[in-house]
Amino acid sequence: LLSSPDNSAPTLHSGPLQSCPLPPLSSLYDLTVVQATSPDQFQIVSYSQKVAYAALISQMTGYYDDLSNHTPVTDDHLRVGSILAFRDSSSWHRAKIVRVVNLHPLAVALKLVDQGCFKACTSPGDLQPLADRFAQLP
Repeated sequence: LLSSPDNSAPTLHSGPLQSCPLPPLSSLYDLTVVQATSPDQFQIVSYSQKVAYAALISQMTGYYDDLSNHTPVTDDHLRVGSILAFRDSSSWHRAKIVRVVNLHPLAVALKLVDQGCFKACTSPGDLQPLADRFAQLP
């Protein structure tokens, strides 16, 4: 975790997000498939947690829409595998950098980790370091 000498600054997340625990083998699990790449590679979200994920997006949007919560994004944040907050239209999402095409001018490929879709980002203003409070799964 990165921290700033200013005690009012948020703690920033570094490293991967934790994986969601799977239910026991013999139990039923209500889920939504958010991305399917092949029969053995797919991403799921717990159906019962959909409201929690929507609340997470709402909280992130409220937090990052307040410019006083912004932290300068540096080249160190822009590495493959980094988890950042990404503004897509009018809402903020958790995103993983999957490819860095260029740093100056910015061109990165992102995977929205909670939705499973891929996006391109060319605007530094659409990226923020992820505050640690948003690194936990709902």
